[in-house]
Amino acid sequence: MPSTLALPHLGNCLSKRFLTLLSLGHLTDNTDIIESYTTHSTVAGLWGAGNEGASAHPCDDTYCGPFPESEPEVKAVADFLRKHRKHIRAYLSFHAYAQMLLYPYSYKHATIPNFSCVEFAAHKAVKALRSAHGIRYRHGPASQTLYISSGNSMDWAYKNGIPYAFAFELRDTGQFGFLLPEMLIKPTCTETMLAVKNITLHLLKKCP
Repeated sequence: MPSTLALPHLGNCLSKRFLTLLSLGHLTDNTDIIESYTTHSTVAGLWGAGNEGASAHPCDDTYCGPFPESEPEVKAVADFLRKHRKHIRAYLSFHAYAQMLLYPYSYKHATIPNFSCVEFAAHKAVKALRSAHGIRYRHGPASQTLYISSGNSMDWAYKNGIPYAFAFELRDTGQFGFLLPEMLIKPTCTETMLAVKNITLHLLKKCP
């Protein structure tokens, strides 16, 4: 069992904050698991200090951990993807909040080689999503559509040979933030699955 505690009731420790039990059981690590993947070949890796969108300070919201894949949850996902990547065509991750559908890159302003196919898939997906309840999502490269961030799983999956990688930032745009009311959860799931289905069908039919 991973030695982590999810504590969503502590201040703004919502969504992606994990406190790891280190050194004699003290809560000393506030790692952002989204920032704990390494996606670049530099010595520090994009998880480390000095990389835009990630912090080496344990008290910061974007603390990337002491080393790549330092958190057991991240290590488990990374190991699984490495083992099966030859059989995986697409990787999707789901987060809150912002109402966006993002694709690589997050850590730099650059265009991915298969941009045309990925962009068209994202465009069709947000259109399908909007057809359910009229909710509008923005879509595009994460670094331009949202912000620069280092060490996330979407970029990691793409850089490790999974050709199509997307990240959903689900409802809403800030009114409720991470505390989405219960009545909005099912509609969010329904519309999101329309987008997922659309991405899947597009990639199977249109993309190599």
